[in-house]
Amino acid sequence: MNNALDTQKLAHFLAEMNVEPKHHIGYCGTEEKEILHSLLHAFSDLDLSESFALAYAHDEIIGALGFDIDKESKSAEVWGPFIRDCQDFNMLANALWEKLQSFVPLEINTYRFFVNKQNTNVRNFAAEKNAIENGSHLILEALRHSFHNPKHKDIVKYKSSFKNTFFELHELAFPNTYYNAKEIVNRLDEDNLLLIMQDVDEKIIGYVYVEADPVHSEGTIEYIAVSPSYRKQGIGKTLIRAALSHLFSYEGIKEVSLCVGSQNERAIHLYQAAGFQTKHGLISFVTE
Repeated sequence: MNNALDTQKLAHFLAEMNVEPKHHIGYCGTEEKEILHSLLHAFSDLDLSESFALAYAHDEIIGALGFDIDKESKSAEVWGPFIRDCQDFNMLANALWEKLQSFVPLEINTYRFFVNKQNTNVRNFAAEKNAIENGSHLILEALRHSFHNPKHKDIVKYKSSFKNTFFELHELAFPNTYYNAKEIVNRLDEDNLLLIMQDVDEKIIGYVYVEADPVHSEGTIEYIAVSPSYRKQGIGKTLIRAALSHLFSYEGIKEVSLCVGSQNERAIHLYQAAGFQTKHGLISFVTE
C-alpha cells in the first residue's frame, strides 16, 4: 500500500465497485480521480498502509476495507467491505476486518458505517459487528444538462455592508457548525461565493454559501438559510438555483450532490423543487 501503483489500483477498484448501489458506501466517491485524491491527501490520521486491507487474486484486487481514522476521538468511518460478487462475502469481509484491525496501532472505540439501502451485504455485516442503525439519508443530485436558471436581480454577491445581518442570520440558522460566519467570509474568493437575497432596503432575507473546486470538478452547497419572516415565499428555491448556476458555470462540474436526512421533508421538497432528484438512499450505523 505504500507504492503508487497499489494506490492507483485501489482507487480504480473502489470507483468501479462504488458506482453500483449493491456495493455503494456513502463515504466513498464514485470517480477514480476523486477517490485517488482522497486516499493520497485526506484519508485517515494514520498512514494508508495502516488504514486499508486488500485481498488479491492474480495481482488484481478482489476485496478492500478501509478505516478513515480520527485519532483524537478513536473512531473510524468504514469504507467497505468491498468484495467482488464471485467471492464468499462474509468469509473475505471478516478476514479483511481482522487483518486491518491488526494494522491499526491504537484501539478504535467507535466504528461508523454509511451504507446504501441496496447494499444488503454490508448492512448485515455492520449488524454482525454490533453496529446499530442511527439514521437514514437521501443523496440528492442535480445534473448540469437538465438545469436552466434565469438570473434573479435581487441576488447579489456578499459585500461588507451585509456583515452584521449575515452574521446574525448564520448564527441563528447554524449555531453549532463547522464554519462560523467569520470563517465563511474569510473563505470567499472567485470559486467560493456567498450569494445574498436582499429586500428593497438591501437587507439580507436569505443567503447561500457555495464552494467550487474546478481542479477536481466538484462543487458543494454548504449552507442555505432564509430569514424566519420570509419563509414559504420561494426564496430558498431561488437561492439554490443561483448556487447551481454558479457551480455549473464551470465546464468540468457536471453534477452536484448533497445529503439530507430522510425525515427532513421540508428540505427534500425544497431541493427537489430547485431541480434535485434522489440518487441514493443510505442508512447510517454506529457501534457503541
